[in-house]
Amino acid sequence: MVRQAPGGGNTHRGRRPGGADFRYHGAALLAADRRPIAALMRAALALAVGVAGGCYSNEYLDGLCANTGVCPDPPPESPVAFRITSLELVDPHTYTFDTVLGVCTDSTATLNGFIAQGIADYDVSNVLVLRPLDPKSAVTKLQFVSALCIAGEPTNCTDRMVAGTHTVDVDAFNRDVGACGGTEPNSLNSAYDAPPQPAAPCLVSETIPGTPVRLAAQAGMLPLDLALVEVEIAAAYAVDGEPQKLVQGALRGFMPAATAMLPAGQANGISFVPWNVLAGGAGCQVDAMNTFSDIDNHGLYGQGVWMYFNFTAERVQWATDRPEPVPETGGSGETDGTGTTTTSTSATGDPTATTTVGTGS
Repeated sequence: MVRQAPGGGNTHRGRRPGGADFRYHGAALLAADRRPIAALMRAALALAVGVAGGCYSNEYLDGLCANTGVCPDPPPESPVAFRITSLELVDPHTYTFDTVLGVCTDSTATLNGFIAQGIADYDVSNVLVLRPLDPKSAVTKLQFVSALCIAGEPTNCTDRMVAGTHTVDVDAFNRDVGACGGTEPNSLNSAYDAPPQPAAPCLVSETIPGTPVRLAAQAGMLPLDLALVEVEIAAAYAVDGEPQKLVQGALRGFMPAATAMLPAGQANGISFVPWNVLAGGAGCQVDAMNTFSDIDNHGLYGQGVWMYFNFTAERVQWATDRPEPVPETGGSGETDGTGTTTTSTSATGDPTATTTVGTGS
């Protein structure tokens, strides 16, 4: 970012020395004891993501191709979900004071390691759902949701039992030339790695007015959610091979100072206040003789910080109770008379499966 030194002009600092321990107010974020998921919760989650198997038949398309030589492309799959498998903060960095060494350290790498562990443990599953997966279309519907997922072959994810505050739907725009996404003017620090700019074929969301981005959700602790405004999500398609992926992902959003000064949740049992780890906020300075600030100014929200994350995402099987458009060719749903539609899409590229299941009411 173009940073304002406390008493002077803009400064661009070199990379800050980083310590291995991520500390908050002098307390090390020690590895917390991992609690096994209770059998009841595991069973409930398994029920939430599980749906009866089934496939839409492509016999009509196959017959048309064989009999007439006219071989149309199958309709695009919808919905198709991608679970974020890596998420890294690239700008700004976080700074914490090491009480053992008595120095201020750049703790960004440790924070990113903490985020990565939560993703690997399936504590956190941010998912992008496309309706449809069709890079050739001009516009697609994008759902960004803090989903519930179970590891496996394939991984199964669902938005059932997810609070409405943690799912958002917007339009996303596909591009077949150039790049997608961008950065805000004067919001990057040249001393940090720059966020990626996804190359075509790619997609970029319209601006999301506001959404939480989940970083951690450890058992028995408050989830760690960053409440961001003016969020944009962009990524490049890598869907020709297996597994299908979204790569070069870039997620950015603004956190107003008033929000950053409040606890965002817990990390290993310690309350995490973003403002307390930001240079120019209440975070420490690596070099007291050469101070700098990562704080930005927003025309509407005033002081705060633009936050940039890199991500990659991998296709997963998706289960939802949302009604989905009925494909124009092949197959039909089955119903038991309750009228609740459940859609499941395969992570391996198989045709979508749609069944209608009971609600228990």
